[in-house]
This record gives sequence, structure tokens and C-alpha cells, in this order.
Amino acid sequence: MYCTSTALFFTEPARHFYSNMYVLNQYYEWPKTRSQYNIFFKETLRLPDFWKELSKKMVFSMVAAGGDTAVKLSAWQYIYGSTWSPNDYADWNSYKHLICAWAAITPTCWTGIPFENAKRAYYADKTWPAELRRNYTSPTNALMRIPIEEGPYYLMRGGLPIATSQWMFWVTYLTLYTWCKNKFFFLWVYNDFNYDYCKAINMGFSFGVASAVGYPCYYIREMVDLWPKERGGHCTWNNSYR
Repeated sequence: MYCTSTALFFTEPARHFYSNMYVLNQYYEWPKTRSQYNIFFKETLRLPDFWKELSKKMVFSMVAAGGDTAVKLSAWQYIYGSTWSPNDYADWNSYKHLICAWAAITPTCWTGIPFENAKRAYYADKTWPAELRRNYTSPTNALMRIPIEEGPYYLMRGGLPIATSQWMFWVTYLTLYTWCKNKFFFLWVYNDFNYDYCKAINMGFSFGVASAVGYPCYYIREMVDLWPKERGGHCTWNNSYR
């Protein structure tokens, strides 16, 4: 959770800056020289509501981390933390990591759906005509208002790809991370490698594999919500697009 909350202070500003650069690129071509890049970056920072939107994204990312990531990690710690492994010795029970990940993530894989839907509702609301808008002031405001105004189920709509993606990501990540930590303990116990470096490599490797496994389902949700649709919202196979 320390890594998650700390990473948000780097990833969210970077994503926000890139998205605003992309918006600016709709009107101006990409810079080619260093001086042009300097001007382009400065103008990106001067875009309307750049800093206000960044603060909204930072607040919402911390809210989502507390309501989603923290819940998953708490369930994992409760289940996996109650098991036992011998000190300084590789645990022969390799299946334990996978079974504990299943038990912790299966009941909590849905916790990210409300936050994702609230964020998308906030940005989608800006695209509607003024008389049809809900006038959400931030993603956090949308998260609080939608259950009251639209009903709690609204926040769960179309959430199966997100829940599936979350399940595949977290099961893979937790299983790989704990398995590698258990099997390669000799690197820092006996060979005096720095534990923080070993942990960073283990975390990066596990995160990369888990992201590759979980991304296809999230990409399906992107297709459904963002890609242009045929007339009437139906696909070529005369079926519901969703």
C-alpha cells in the first residue's frame, strides 16, 4: 500500500500532463526542436483548469486507493498472513500462494467498479448538452451523488470486464510476488544482496506479468465505452454491443 499511494503522486500527474499534451496536439503539431518543446510544455501547463483538474484527480486516486486497493490488500493480509511458512527456508507448499490469492481476491475483485464508473460518469457528463448535465464538480462528487440520485446499481453497470481484469491482475500479482519472495530468500539472507533491490525487481516483474494478464479484459471495457458504435448501439452480429 505504501508503494501504491506513493506511486500515485508520480503516475497521476504524468498521465494528466500527457492527456493535456494530447489535447493541445489536436490544435498544434508536435514540437520538433528543444525550444518548441519548451514552449509546448509551458502552454500545456497553462491550459484552462490544468491545476484544478490535477488536484481533483489526485484526491480521487487516493480515495479509490483506500476503497479498492486497500480492501484487496487487507483481505490478502488477513488470509495469507494467517498461514505459516518456515523461516529462511523455501516453503514446499507452492499452491498456498495461489489458493490464498483466490480466496482474497474473488470476494473483493468488484471493489474498483464504482470508482471507475464514477470517474467515467464525471468526464462523460461534460460532453452532454447543458440542460442534460448533472454538473458533477469532481469524480469524488460523482461517486457520492450517483448512489443517491441514480441508485447504487448505477455504479456497478458494465462492471464485469473490470472485475475480471482486477481478478486476473491481483491473483497473478500476489501469487507471483509471494512465490518469488519465498523461493529466492537466499539472495538477501545468505548472499547479502540488498533486500530493497530484490524486492523492487520482484515487484516490477510480478506487476509486469500481472498487467499483461489483466489488461485484455480492461481493453474490452475501453472498446465498449469509448469506441464508435454502429447506429442503434448494436454490433454487426445483431446483438447487444455491451
